[in-house]
Amino acid sequence: RRHFPGIEPVIVPHEDDAALADPPPSAPPPDGRCRVVVIGAIGIEKGYDVLLACARDAQARGLPLDFVVVGHSIDDARLMDTGQVFVTGEYRAEDATALIRAQRASLALLPSICPETWCFTLTEAWRAGLAAVAFDIGAPAERIRRTGRGTVLPLGLSPPAINNALFTAAGLLRNE
Repeated sequence: RRHFPGIEPVIVPHEDDAALADPPPSAPPPDGRCRVVVIGAIGIEKGYDVLLACARDAQARGLPLDFVVVGHSIDDARLMDTGQVFVTGEYRAEDATALIRAQRASLALLPSICPETWCFTLTEAWRAGLAAVAFDIGAPAERIRRTGRGTVLPLGLSPPAINNALFTAAGLLRNE
């Protein structure tokens, strides 16, 4: 506004979230574990450190919690060394929804620590029938609040609190 005082911006979303049909929910894993997908190329800004800390907490507390990175990360080996993370590897965009559904996840986690202006992986999670958990920053939080298709967490929450929130969001309450 300072540089262009006479111009009013028009904001148009990439897609209409309300137009996304509610797909049938994916079947949860039969073993009673909470399986969480993290979609995309997970670098520092996309929450790699958050994911690693949550996986380490799950390992330390012996939680029945598994993370599946549908995609890859900046250091897959460190994630997998926790015994709580599986990584599918890179995928083609047209295969995303089917690959996410194939994981039989309880929900999706978007651990981004930087605000985003849209978030294509949130749309993919919803197309796969999953509710999403994201931090309270940027467009993913706004979209989740607007649609009610997930849970918004405070940015900076501790890994144990995030993991506990994942169980709650998945409807798998724990006594801890």
